[in-house]
Amino acid sequence: MRFRFELEGVLRVRRLLEEQARQRLDEAMSQLRALERSLAEAAEWSERTARIRSSKKRLPAAEVQFIESVLRQTRQAIADCQRRKQLQEQRADHLRSAYLEARRKRETVSILRENALRQFQLEQSRRQQSELDDIFLAKLIHSRNAAPPAGEGPNSPSNP
Repeated sequence: MRFRFELEGVLRVRRLLEEQARQRLDEAMSQLRALERSLAEAAEWSERTARIRSSKKRLPAAEVQFIESVLRQTRQAIADCQRRKQLQEQRADHLRSAYLEARRKRETVSILRENALRQFQLEQSRRQQSELDDIFLAKLIHSRNAAPPAGEGPNSPSNP
């Protein structure tokens, strides 16, 4: 007899939902890392530009004005990137919660399957043991019926 879990379809769906939630979380985390890299690069670039502006070298007024314009744009871009990062962190937190919930639901059904399998194996073992006991008893009864009663065998004193 083969093990058959009644909720196997539910377990497959739960695994699929967990996998999809994990993929969405991985994607969100990848996007978050990309935003963090962009922020770090923009901050580094802004610092280098600010150092050029404040260097002891005398720069033409047009160049200073250009640098100031670039620094303003960079600060705005950094602020925008920080807002996007914050939104992405919130999204990642939401997706993490969804993934953990999907995982919990899948684990619940997996535990039910494991318990059902253990119960099935226990019942299977009991059936096999019962069959072995029946075979042993049948052989025992057969051997007793096949053996002559005590005192009636070929070596018995009552046979002349």
